[in-house]
Amino acid sequence: MSLIDDFLNAVGEAFENAGEIVPWPLHVAQLGPFYSDIEALDLIACYHEARAAGLSDSALARLYPSASSAKSLMLDLVPGMKAAGVPAADRVDFVTAVLTGLAEAETGDVLCRDGGHRLLRPEEAEDYRGAPGWTTREDAAKDAFALSGAAQALVWSMHFYGWTDISFVIHGPYPVASDQVLIVRDFFDLSPAPLWPHLPEPPCRSLRVLSLHDATDRFRIDIFNHLLHERPLLASTRAVRVVADGTDLAASGEPRALRDTLVALVRQQKKAIGALSEREVLAKFVESRYYAFRDWRTRTGIPWQPPADVRARLAELPIPPAPGAGEESWHVLKDVFDPRIDFPVN
Repeated sequence: MSLIDDFLNAVGEAFENAGEIVPWPLHVAQLGPFYSDIEALDLIACYHEARAAGLSDSALARLYPSASSAKSLMLDLVPGMKAAGVPAADRVDFVTAVLTGLAEAETGDVLCRDGGHRLLRPEEAEDYRGAPGWTTREDAAKDAFALSGAAQALVWSMHFYGWTDISFVIHGPYPVASDQVLIVRDFFDLSPAPLWPHLPEPPCRSLRVLSLHDATDRFRIDIFNHLLHERPLLASTRAVRVVADGTDLAASGEPRALRDTLVALVRQQKKAIGALSEREVLAKFVESRYYAFRDWRTRTGIPWQPPADVRARLAELPIPPAPGAGEESWHVLKDVFDPRIDFPVN
């Protein structure tokens, strides 16, 4: 079985894990006509230029905000390549290069087929376990998970539901000690001011919430950055650590205060989004995607923002209706996402 077959199988499993997701504030299928073919031609040109400059597969993969985002963004990029008439050989070459580069950069299975998304080497995970800043208090664990939830809501409000791993990833589980695993939640861009200049600066730009769990539960992470477990988190939690901009907070009362601040920002952001027209929301959604690919463009001197022809479409084209229930079966989507198949994409 090829790397692409393995990728598609992992995506299919992640779709099953995802269940029903509320397509807020618009469905991603409504966005494609406004940018997908233009984006694809742009990125293929960036890819060929990067190859000509000698960039390796791993260097290409590092142009993404995160390893997880490289995989999720691919699902809309491949149909865009088809819509733009990019030859199948180029599509396959691009997808293979990115997945190969990610495999070189990650310490576990790049497709998470073993239930893990592992970015740390075993010795690095052990170092985290042995570092100061951990607390075993149950109230601290509750505060840490509540803070993580608030930060995830903030990311959701800035990038919407489609590509949250532009700013946030979960990685692990990492076996540490004899009967414990480490789960790491990384928020690495909580202040994308170029996208949302009106939003006040949050108290921290980066946030890391770490938790140690005993063997009474089984943790898995899939290719879509979903953390799967069988019991309530607190039931298996043995210790937590919270690091904001490099400072340990878990042993203090600061995580609760930070959570309250982030919740206030989420409310403010959702109020601002609620005041936008549907077309303005559409433009923000597309800008978020271009923001995700910013390093692909800026390395060649191209502005990261959507170009004039995309903005013209955003102003002029009608917004298509959202797909109805049952219109997105995996049997259909698998062919859409397969770079080897010239599937007709409207």
